[in-house]
Amino acid sequence: MKKSHRNIVVKLNRDYSVTLSQFCNEKNYSGLLFVNFESYDNLLYKNTNYVIAPVVKQLNHQDKIIVAPSVIENNTTLILEYGSLFVVHHILDNEYGEIEGLQPGYSIITLNFLYQLNEEIVVGKREPFWFELSPAKNLH
Repeated sequence: MKKSHRNIVVKLNRDYSVTLSQFCNEKNYSGLLFVNFESYDNLLYKNTNYVIAPVVKQLNHQDKIIVAPSVIENNTTLILEYGSLFVVHHILDNEYGEIEGLQPGYSIITLNFLYQLNEEIVVGKREPFWFELSPAKNLH
């Protein structure tokens, strides 16, 4: 835990949100989805295939979005790393408390990992290694 905290403190010196927003616009991706770093790690290590996030009206099924780990510092959301590109497979909106146990105004968004972003990809020095995983079993 101490190592993770140290990494977070170091990364807080830089906010990647502007760079990633520009990258989204250039590639015609649907935008950024900020999640806490525990949720992000669970996605990357395949412990889950979904995130719980506030309802995002402009997000549609099959959209490509950048999911980035973030932290709230002084009432400001900062992106900690470049993040990864995912395809949206399924969205369960819980606007008014339709889903028991989930806070109203939040969604469960099921995602499919495409590739992890790094500085070389974002600034255009290198093309990403593109691959797509099959949908998670619980979607069938």
